[in-house]
Amino acid sequence: MMRGVDHLVLPVEELDIARARYEALGFTVAPDARHPFGTENACVFFANRTYLEPLAVGERAVVEKFARKGLTFLRRYQAYRFRHGLDGFAMMAVTSEDAKTDHAVYTEEGFAAGDVFTFDRQAADASGNETTIGVRLAFAIDENAPDATFFSCQHINTDVFWHADRTTHSNGALGLAEIILTEDNPTDFQYILQTVTGQRDPRVSSFGMHFSPPKADVSVLSPAGFEAIYGEAAPNAGRGLRFAAFVVGVESLSSVSAILGLGDVDHRLNNDMIVVPPAPGQGTAIVFKEVRP
Repeated sequence: MMRGVDHLVLPVEELDIARARYEALGFTVAPDARHPFGTENACVFFANRTYLEPLAVGERAVVEKFARKGLTFLRRYQAYRFRHGLDGFAMMAVTSEDAKTDHAVYTEEGFAAGDVFTFDRQAADASGNETTIGVRLAFAIDENAPDATFFSCQHINTDVFWHADRTTHSNGALGLAEIILTEDNPTDFQYILQTVTGQRDPRVSSFGMHFSPPKADVSVLSPAGFEAIYGEAAPNAGRGLRFAAFVVGVESLSSVSAILGLGDVDHRLNNDMIVVPPAPGQGTAIVFKEVRP
């Protein structure tokens, strides 16, 4: 069974800085939310049921306590921040119908990390009423790629997020369209991506390896391939997967360009795409590309 891209975990130093940055890019940012294990987010939700999760440390002592207890999510998040700074791109989640079943698959293939983790919290629906939402997570890692974490995300009563007030964006964003990783030899990591996405037949090109699960593509490019396509230097100079950028599908590039111009946001047109380089609150390159709704 194929698993589509669900959301991206984007470490940030401060939520206020991230919120201001993503709003300057034309995104609608949801209210801040606090996790029971000490992190906090300010998410960007899309109509195609994908989303961005800028994630900061809200209560350091709580985060460290849960990390010491072995919570894979926090151990990998903290390790990424230690190696690469407080703003970045650390994880990709895929949508799961059953995280426990996915964990069994990851275990059989040799990629499982930690136990299945379930948590819930309060969230407001479109009318402002509080309700309990939750997720169940199953993690997959390749020890040769310490900077890229993957996990299955089974949603529990999270339909409250997907209403028009949150999924409508002034830049015309429709959803995640592609996730780009880089690695010197992309096919060295074919097996973990096959396992996580459930797609067994990736397309291989001179630039890298390309998967097409539901909702958004996933590509692993060589550093040279990444620079040739996007005009940005790859984030890694050595071995191992690194998340390098994500592509957001939009209705009109001219509308995006106008919004970025109003916000004095550095950007450039490259191969019929708009590329926005990393900046404070935005730890990875963001690419805008026209897609059909």
